[in-house]
Amino acid sequence: MSDNIPFALQEEIMKRLPTKSLLRFRTVSKAWKSLIDSSRFVVDYSVNHTHQHHLLVRYSPPIGLGQKYVSIVDDEIFPEHKCSLPDPASEGVGLTIVGSCQGLFCIYTFSSGEYGRSLIYTASIWNPSIRKTVAIDVSHVSHVLDPDSDIVFGFGVCPHTGDPKLVKVNFRKSKRNLDSITFTPWQVEVYTLSSQVWRSIPTINQPRNSVQLLWDQVVIDGLIYWLAIDGRTTGFPGYNMIVSFDMTSEKFMEVSLPATLAHAHDRRVVISKLKESLVAVELVREAEKRVYSVWMMEDGVPNSFTKLFTINLPDVSIQRVLGIRKNDEPIFATRPDDNAHDVFIHELHSEHISYTRISGHGTLYSAGSYMETLLLLDH
Repeated sequence: MSDNIPFALQEEIMKRLPTKSLLRFRTVSKAWKSLIDSSRFVVDYSVNHTHQHHLLVRYSPPIGLGQKYVSIVDDEIFPEHKCSLPDPASEGVGLTIVGSCQGLFCIYTFSSGEYGRSLIYTASIWNPSIRKTVAIDVSHVSHVLDPDSDIVFGFGVCPHTGDPKLVKVNFRKSKRNLDSITFTPWQVEVYTLSSQVWRSIPTINQPRNSVQLLWDQVVIDGLIYWLAIDGRTTGFPGYNMIVSFDMTSEKFMEVSLPATLAHAHDRRVVISKLKESLVAVELVREAEKRVYSVWMMEDGVPNSFTKLFTINLPDVSIQRVLGIRKNDEPIFATRPDDNAHDVFIHELHSEHISYTRISGHGTLYSAGSYMETLLLLDH
């Protein structure tokens, strides 16, 4: 940029550039590097909603081991613009994407402890836009021989501080007999990237002991939402529900689902984000076809859901729902006859199916929408 352009105007121009260009511009001059690296610029850049949307897809390829990552530009010619990303976790197995928020993804792996009697967890916060990963010491060992103990993570960025947070929930249940289940209080710890310290939070801020979190999570307006289940009932796995965690107050809240979702025996329920609102996607098996119903929480009001639309795909064998694009189109993984999967998009108005030509196998498929950010640049 010309020296005749005021520096303040240069800054406004750079806020609208892709991260790839900004990383190069850091080498142009000390003034530009100082600006781009500043915490103020990083925050301002992250809240600039003119940046391009991307879709991150993780899958296990049909040939070979491990997992692959592909970033697809979510634009009008989707899915033509896509590129491969390096694996952010070089060690460990069982990689899981905990969640995503403000362009960051939290992932975790586990490896076997001594004599294979325990699992050692490792978590990382990953920015695919600048291809940077920050490792987190989870400091937790889960004994394999204790099947009634489980751990679930949650991840988000606090809207008031801009600080990434990782929530670790450890809960345990035990059966005294076939008709009696005893639940112990949750053990909850919160990690903030700025302090790099895990700390416990009071049990008074937690849901009932019988509520157990599942891995599905979504972050909206400073709240982490998990799909959950109330396991107090016997003879049935439990009742579907949602649990939220406020990243500012660090308090939990239980959210009820409509009866058709809460009491679903033979249906699959997943949660996602649509137009910055929480949605629950319900799979209904009708004869030889599968029908998906999409429910939205009204204006962020808990316990208030409205059924938006139904997706009928009689000629496609769907394995799972992966997410929703920025234009409200759902993303699915299907299972073709050759036992490999393919990611496709269902266009709601035309009912046309667009395949991404991303094929894999197993159950490692996941997808998440994100915008470019410079968060983690100073770590």
